[in-house]
Amino acid sequence: MITHWLPLYLRSRRVPVAAAISLTAIAAVMVLWSRWSKEPDVHPSLAVLTVLFALVPGISTLVSHDDALESTAAMPWPPRRVLHLVTLGAVVTAALLSAQLASVHFGAAGQLARNCAGLVGVIGLGVALFGTVLASSVPIVWVGLQAMVAADGGKTWQQAVFWMTQPADSRPAAVMAGFLFLAGVIAYAVRSGPVRPPNEVVMGQ
Repeated sequence: MITHWLPLYLRSRRVPVAAAISLTAIAAVMVLWSRWSKEPDVHPSLAVLTVLFALVPGISTLVSHDDALESTAAMPWPPRRVLHLVTLGAVVTAALLSAQLASVHFGAAGQLARNCAGLVGVIGLGVALFGTVLASSVPIVWVGLQAMVAADGGKTWQQAVFWMTQPADSRPAAVMAGFLFLAGVIAYAVRSGPVRPPNEVVMGQ
């Protein structure tokens, strides 16, 4: 059954193109870091930005160009949306971890998994509330702020707000990322975004 709808689903949402862009972004950062630095550990600010670069292309895949099909009750959309969002985070996490094979470290496994999960949640919330066109605004601003501040440690609220730059064992950061992930997955499962005007649907096709 999966083999019948999965290829069509992936093509209709341009997943192969988005995946290629994400992997290219990660590879570009790896090449640049390898040439500019002799250290294997990527700077924390660049590491969190790379997570953003890798996840943002996937935003466009989170909704189809047919709002009628997206809202029909004939398809079990909620579990498919959850699977799509979770897979997006898992693939990016795996890609970032695989960079260690080339002696480029974007962070510890727990840290990368936490950051990807939390940011996937932010993306899911953005898509559910604002649609794919505007969904990238919140993660770009939030990650950009964290990259500039690059705060490590501090009070509990600071670790929660700047959760992406915290070490893997930071509990406030883990709680914040977990909350964002659950909120984003639930919101996106229930609602794939606001209904778009007909002219926007036509332009997107």
